[in-house]
Amino acid sequence: MKRFLLLAGITAVFGLVAPAHADPVGSDAAFLTALSGAGLSHSGSDQVAISAGHSVCQLMDAGLTPMDTVVAVQTTNPGFTLQRAAEFARIAAQNYCPEHA
Repeated sequence: MKRFLLLAGITAVFGLVAPAHADPVGSDAAFLTALSGAGLSHSGSDQVAISAGHSVCQLMDAGLTPMDTVVAVQTTNPGFTLQRAAEFARIAAQNYCPEHA
């Protein structure tokens, strides 16, 4: 149940993200560059991808296992295979929460 509530909350956040008007910098730019280098794209804008990356860390901080986090990433972006969702989560962790990488 905890996993479902976290996933529902994260999914709701994606729908509320306002588009950014500035180009990403710092860790956001590095995250987007790493995604692009891995051949990954998110179903939404860059800002949605950045929010999804931060959400990976929030899920792991809340106690989800790495596998549950990958499943959550795949669920919120159905175009990802499990392997691509795992790669997205790995890149997010490396850029936003290296303690989980």
